Amino acid sequence: MSVEDYKAYKKIIVDSYDERSKQYAQSNWHRLLAEQLVDYAPPKEGNSVLDIGTGTGAAALYCTGLVGATGRVLGIDISKGMIAEAEKTRTERKCGNLVFKVEDGERLEYPDRSFDRIYCASAFFWIADKPKTLSNWQRLLKPGGVLGFHAWPETSYVYGHIARLVLKKYGVTYLGHSPTGSQQICRSLLEKAGYSNIEIIETNEGHFISLEDAKAAWISEDHYPIGQYPHPATSAPPEILEKAKLEYDMEMERLATDEGVWNDTSMYYVYAVK
Repeated sequence: MSVEDYKAYKKIIVDSYDERSKQYAQSNWHRLLAEQLVDYAPPKEGNSVLDIGTGTGAAALYCTGLVGATGRVLGIDISKGMIAEAEKTRTERKCGNLVFKVEDGERLEYPDRSFDRIYCASAFFWIADKPKTLSNWQRLLKPGGVLGFHAWPETSYVYGHIARLVLKKYGVTYLGHSPTGSQQICRSLLEKAGYSNIEIIETNEGHFISLEDAKAAWISEDHYPIGQYPHPATSAPPEILEKAKLEYDMEMERLATDEGVWNDTSMYYVYAVK
């Protein structure tokens, strides 16, 4: 990804999360995911914690009580709107051991061995260069420090999964969750970045969505693909996209039951040690 494309890609993320920031903290789902990520590999009292892609601060705020007064927590996010909301909560709760900053998780320049724990809840999929970023995060960990992040199998979220498969037939690359699409892929990424003691906990979840909603979720410029720029819909010939959309709709119809289309939301909780 060129420098220009990288900036354009990050702007899309910033604009999206700035717009969502006012309501984001109301999502119990995001908060529980963040807290569970911490609970599987919690920090100790006195530890230093880095929460990457902190959003409105769910994981970071949760960690403040675990590390105690002698510990410190830093929450960073690329969205100014998210950090503004997180800062409001920090002030209300008077968390003196917590700092929030607007920063890009792919461009962190803290000294080596700065943190005992690094968490990235529901945000790692946005990382454009995953191998390079994992190596940098490994550099930031102290010896024995732990990294924890969420990842999704390539089959998670049926609309993205089916779109990826259909578009591939027409020579159009749509990444979806394929960069972390299996436990083996996640392990390989971490091993190449120098981590050890890798553990992956998989949750198996999902729900039905209506056939109408499944068809409407076809990729467009309003449904921006994660970890990828430019958008495939802007570069693929219109006639190719039209054919792919017809095939996508047919596949959704094939998958539909009386209850709707099953939308797999399985997830990986991924942990590794420096």
